[in-house]
Amino acid sequence: MKTLTLGLALTLLASAAPAQQLLSTASPIPDGAETRFCYYDGMAYSPDAFILLTGDNTVTSTISTREERLLRCHRNDDGSLVWKPQSTFQTNN
Repeated sequence: MKTLTLGLALTLLASAAPAQQLLSTASPIPDGAETRFCYYDGMAYSPDAFILLTGDNTVTSTISTREERLLRCHRNDDGSLVWKPQSTFQTNN
């Protein structure tokens, strides 16, 4: 009985290895997705969608500049979608 159980366990283990390898090499983004969506921070955005990026840029210890950049999902001539800057704002704090 031990031999049968051990043989069954080894068979299951051997069949799981190729499936696990296939999953680890599979891309989470489907083929052709760059022609349908723009991607940022793990999210997919449709054409003409906007995102606002904000950040603090320290110039010196007493002055810092806060920057906001507005990006738009734009379709290139080749059909791919890319982020294009629309405007940039800087404020001093």
